[in-house]
Amino acid sequence: MPNQTLRQSEIDSLQYIASMTNELVQMAEASRFPMISYLLGMAYAEAFDVLRGARPARHAQLSGNPMHAKDSPAQPRRA
Repeated sequence: MPNQTLRQSEIDSLQYIASMTNELVQMAEASRFPMISYLLGMAYAEAFDVLRGARPARHAQLSGNPMHAKDSPAQPRRA
């Protein structure tokens, strides 16, 4: 059953992400990069699971992506 809680723009984004990560998995496998292939495969699986409603769309977690943290200052490492 498709995820009914998603807006059309979110569905479109997830479909694009699934398509692109699937292509990247194939590239990584062909180039013999198993860890990259695995990680991209996990991204593909997550997008596909959210699309089909097997996993909830966790909007709060998406905004907490550390790669895009603009509001939180970098914390110094402690020894």
